[in-house]
Amino acid sequence: MTENLRNKCDLFERNRSAIAGKFLFEKADICIAAGLIFTGADKEADIEKLKECRSILNKHTGFFSEYRETVKTVLLSEMSLSDDAERYIEDVKAVYKILHKGHFRDNSYMVLAAMLICELGRQDDAERIVEKHNEIMKQMNELHPILTDSEDISYVILLALSDRPTDQILGDMNECQDYLKNTCKVKAGPDSVQRISEILSLTDGDIKEKCDKTVRLYDTLLSNKAVTEDGYVFSSLGMLTGIDREPDIIVNEILEAYECLKDCKGFDDKPEGKKQRLTVAELLVADSYGSDPTMINNALINNALSVIKAQQTATMITVVSNLLSAVLGVVADKSSTGPESTDTDKNAEQTMDSNE
Repeated sequence: MTENLRNKCDLFERNRSAIAGKFLFEKADICIAAGLIFTGADKEADIEKLKECRSILNKHTGFFSEYRETVKTVLLSEMSLSDDAERYIEDVKAVYKILHKGHFRDNSYMVLAAMLICELGRQDDAERIVEKHNEIMKQMNELHPILTDSEDISYVILLALSDRPTDQILGDMNECQDYLKNTCKVKAGPDSVQRISEILSLTDGDIKEKCDKTVRLYDTLLSNKAVTEDGYVFSSLGMLTGIDREPDIIVNEILEAYECLKDCKGFDDKPEGKKQRLTVAELLVADSYGSDPTMINNALINNALSVIKAQQTATMITVVSNLLSAVLGVVADKSSTGPESTDTDKNAEQTMDSNE
């Protein structure tokens, strides 16, 4: 294992553990996501800053606000990493309102989409981005009505942020899905194939070549018996296609990171926990290469984005897709207000207060 990757694994576990220690009633998946956000920024989780951001969030949103729902800890993590947490939450709220007016479903994925737009400094382009997003989603719904759902929002926001024309994006997505399903006959579910088509369509270049590299990575993982055939980790491999290394080298590093995370308390020994651990290992490998500008594809989103910002964005998107989807589904159709809080919510707030 390279020193850089070892450091990433250690930093992730420190961050996850620190956050889980303060947010005692938070779901393990969310603590993993928050730990990855800090690790992607190459920062130690600042618990005191998180407390300050929680106070700011409380001031700006009601207790039952959607911002205080499942994505709260993820939002607090991004706030604490921003230069101005107050301005950050104001920007996210403003973009969120634009997304809501753009006929997005009112759910937690909208909060994450608003965060992505703000992370990339594109708040002033929000209305144009919504228009492009809606056009892409409309055509996706026409072509793949069963596969297209709320989980696509954040991916399609990235596609709408890119400079690529909509027809080229959709053309690559359709070609990618057809090629993976009918030519490569990849052993991954249709949802995973749709997600990878969205990731690989972010950039120009031969879509089949990008598919081929992804399949080689996946097949190498399968040969090491590291992946079940449901394709859970397939879509997250998309961000590794820009790395100039042979698949066996990349996969070996993924497996080393996977083993390194074995003692991490955030993952259990059940199949779901193992798949989550493997997904995080992929993310950490990608992040370890992302710290070396010569090793990652500068065109990951478009030439205007820095390599580091692109990597952080890819990390967030993959977290949304592979770690948080089941949790977010619970609140997917909740409105931004509710009749009363749950005892768990109250206990979580009181516990963190008592630890202060």
